[in-house]
Amino acid sequence: MAAVQTQDDKVREDIVDKRLIASFARGNSHALSELYRRHARRVESVARHVVGPSDEIEDIVQDVFIELQRALHRFRGDSRFTTWLHRVTVNVSLQHLRKKKRKGWSRWVGLEEGSRYTPRARSLERQTEARETVRAIYAVLDTLSDKKRVVFTLYELQGMSLQDIAQTVGTSVNTVKSRLFHARREVFTEIKRQGLLPTHMLQVIK
Repeated sequence: MAAVQTQDDKVREDIVDKRLIASFARGNSHALSELYRRHARRVESVARHVVGPSDEIEDIVQDVFIELQRALHRFRGDSRFTTWLHRVTVNVSLQHLRKKKRKGWSRWVGLEEGSRYTPRARSLERQTEARETVRAIYAVLDTLSDKKRVVFTLYELQGMSLQDIAQTVGTSVNTVKSRLFHARREVFTEIKRQGLLPTHMLQVIK
């Protein structure tokens, strides 16, 4: 599990990122490679939580950095680079969903990141059961609007703060709270109705 970043860590990280961006603007192509090295796993994590299990996650990550190369000149530095990067990742991931009509889920049923299962931790039967549950929950997520889905996945699955989500999607914290409230109500009501997760799990995640 990755260590939790302190505010000082975030500030130091952002200073390095912005220096690399300035270097890229001066024509140093290696700066983009360094940004990729620093943030590819972060992009993968956000994309996987928005899209869900997919064999195209690596393609999405590559598309994010292609878009980054095209759009980096528009980054003005008035927010953290990672906030802007999250926004680009969310947008590219949503484009993928609209094209593929595929939506993902989470680790709530005991599955680790996306489709990375842990055979030793549970029997084949349990894994099959879990996959069936995930597929059923996909159908629930498919009923959410893009705006609600993004807020829901970034908060519930990515663990981002309301403030960071607001910056990422370009809206107010109150709007994020409203979208999250309605998304959670819709998702958990349907999950409970279908009996997709045990009651005690619903209590924890609510």
